[in-house]
Amino acid sequence: MSEVNLLVRVAVKEDSVEAIKVEMRKAQEITQAEAGCLRYQFFQDRKAPTMFYVQETYADKDAFLAHANSEHMAAYLAATKDMIESVNMHKVDAV
Repeated sequence: MSEVNLLVRVAVKEDSVEAIKVEMRKAQEITQAEAGCLRYQFFQDRKAPTMFYVQETYADKDAFLAHANSEHMAAYLAATKDMIESVNMHKVDAV
């Protein structure tokens, strides 16, 4: 199986920027410790502070699915659902 690479853009409500950063840091720490997680990191746009990006790399599809179906991701999604305006996820391949 091959790596799964994702680039995710998350637009956040202006009044939720600081609160979502707390939740992102929690999710990042837990996800980076998952078996098969090679990279999971959030980034904040310097010019548009309500725009965040996630760079994710998993060893294979099974590792990604384990992450996507984990309890901590369900908790993250529940905690941030009212903070997020939109999410755009792109599956990408290294060049």
